[in-house]
Formats: sequence, C-alpha cells, structure tokens
Amino acid sequence: MNESRKSIISITDMAKLVGLSRQRFNQLVREGIFPAADHAEESGRPFYSSEKQHQCLLVRQTNTGINGKPILFYAKRRDTGIKRPTSQAKPHRADTTIVQQLAELGVIATMKDVETATAGLFPGGTSSVAPEAVLKSLFLHFRRKNKPDSDGR
Repeated sequence: MNESRKSIISITDMAKLVGLSRQRFNQLVREGIFPAADHAEESGRPFYSSEKQHQCLLVRQTNTGINGKPILFYAKRRDTGIKRPTSQAKPHRADTTIVQQLAELGVIATMKDVETATAGLFPGGTSSVAPEAVLKSLFLHFRRKNKPDSDGR
C-alpha cells in the first residue's frame, strides 16, 4: 500500500484507498472493523488523519479489524481491458407463429427456410426489431425469391 499519504483525507478517499465502496466501508466502520472518522471542529466535516489512514490500511493488510475480529475482503476486480458483451445475438430461431403468419399471407416456408432467411436479413439478431418489421422483411424476401419470372436467373 502507498506510504506517501496526505495528512487528512475524506471518507470517500479512505474507502478508495482500502479498495471498498463508501457504503461498504461505512458499514464496516459501524461494525467496529475500521476506525471512525474524526470531525473538523469548525465545519464538522469527517476526515481521516494519517494515523487512522495507517490503521485502516493495516486492517486491510492483516484482515483483522481494530476490534480484533477477523474480516475477509473480496479480491478487488481488475480491469482487464476486455469488454464483455452485454447481450449476445441469439441464434435465429423461427417460431411457429411467424411460419403461420407467412402462410396466411400466401407464403409457404418451412421453419428451416425462415431461420435461414432471418439469419441473412438480420445478422445481428431480431431482438431489437419489431415483430411486424421481421414479418414484412421475410414476406418480401420470399415473394422476391419465389417470383415466377426469377426462375433461371
């Protein structure tokens, strides 16, 4: 841990210094694991002196609170620089409803036909596309594909 500290720091900075959220740090102060902050006489603002900063860092290093109770801390998350996708595109799966809707519009297609066409028309998936737009795109796709004058082209 860093030995060059400021003479006083805020609760937020102390929480950051020991690798905890301010909320979790305050919870552990109430439990007697970390020392309570001092308060400035004129403003009443809480702060940690260099001595109390040292105590907090010692608690973090030894996993023993100032009250003598053992405390386990979760390992701090490391930023690996790799962004995890929030949602992955789901495989294109046709449901029977869309096959039935196409049939009502005069387009006969199998589930496999619809899945293949959907994958080609919507490479990123259809989760953010209105169902009506998906149906319209599939209808136009199959109508173009099955035009009588398109044979042999």
